[in-house]
Amino acid sequence: MEKKKSGFTGKALIQFIILCVGANVIYMPVFCRSSYYDALLEAFQVTNTQFATLFSTYTLLTLLTYFFGGVLADKCAPRYLLAISYLGTAAFTFWQMQFPSFGMALIIYGGMGVTTTLTFWSALIKATRQFGQLVGGESKALGALEGGRAVAGMFVSTFCVWLFARGASQVMGLKSVLMVYFVVMVFCGIGAWFVFNDEEQAKEAVAQESLPKLVMECLKNKYVWICCLTVMGAYAMTSTLGGYVSSIGKSCFSLSVVVAAMIPTITSYVRPIGSFAGGFFGDKLGGARALRVGVLGLVITSLIITVLPSVPAMGIPFIIIFCISTIFMGAVRGQFYAPLREIGIPMHLSGTAVGLIATLGYSPDLFLPLITGRLLDTMDPVTAYKIVIYILIAFGIFSMLMATVIVSHVKKNDKAKQSVK
Repeated sequence: MEKKKSGFTGKALIQFIILCVGANVIYMPVFCRSSYYDALLEAFQVTNTQFATLFSTYTLLTLLTYFFGGVLADKCAPRYLLAISYLGTAAFTFWQMQFPSFGMALIIYGGMGVTTTLTFWSALIKATRQFGQLVGGESKALGALEGGRAVAGMFVSTFCVWLFARGASQVMGLKSVLMVYFVVMVFCGIGAWFVFNDEEQAKEAVAQESLPKLVMECLKNKYVWICCLTVMGAYAMTSTLGGYVSSIGKSCFSLSVVVAAMIPTITSYVRPIGSFAGGFFGDKLGGARALRVGVLGLVITSLIITVLPSVPAMGIPFIIIFCISTIFMGAVRGQFYAPLREIGIPMHLSGTAVGLIATLGYSPDLFLPLITGRLLDTMDPVTAYKIVIYILIAFGIFSMLMATVIVSHVKKNDKAKQSVK
């Protein structure tokens, strides 16, 4: 990576666009539950608990493959990994559009857990860290990626909600939405194959160390584990709350199906603000500090939501507060991996470190949906969602404590460097 850089070229810009658009849409077939939760239940003819099982199956496969995907990202060029990821997920999405039996749906969600993780996630983050050397900072690049994903999601989600509203039924509208995801991913897959073909760039992305050495170097770094715990608490808040926002709007504040489905689209317009701001402050203050402030914002807005009276008049205030919360979500998600620079993780170890952090960091998706589904099936929605939010707040507080450990480590290193000078 010491080779000279030619700047943020046109080709690099196209690559970044493919990363941003693809990195948003590739997760939509699974995470579209935030807008189309009830439509998914109807289409697959499943209960809340069964649907939570589908999501947990997806999460289980991601957790089993995140770490190996990290090692793979350090040994393989991005061209192959990205193309396989986009086209593979497109194939599963086409199958998902047929709304098969629950057993087949388990295979689909499990398959997407592999194509969005083993071959994709670590390669995406590593490529973005490399872009950071072009744009003047890794926090800035990671924030730009999250912001770019949000902008892509803004346009795609707006079009999909419009398409969904014009469906003859909820199921037909959902099928049209899934078709959009399929088409976009096919284009991203083909595009990735042709634009990520720079041999010099591919060589830079491949580590020369043996696999055991890569793995051990990562496992022995205690601050990588602290990053894992920091991300785990932060991710629990950004994933779970956003995943049920439409259902919360309908159940707790009597919003209509269409208005509730529009909440994720509305918030997608403000999320880039947090992503770009988080990247800016991450480079100024440090990734761990920016992450800690963002999680604090999530904790505060979540507490406000719990005290809102469950009456229709609170529907608009709920949407406004969730928009503010989404700004913090954008900042937090954009800085998940920013502390890697602060704890001294070199580029050649980037993929492996990301794989380990993601394995533990995203683990709340394995059990929180099941807890939420069980609460919704056994309690009234208002009480169930309040309990869920309190659980998320506890995760947020834990994340801030772990981020503080990283901040203290950075301070000690800075003092040591100054004393040497």
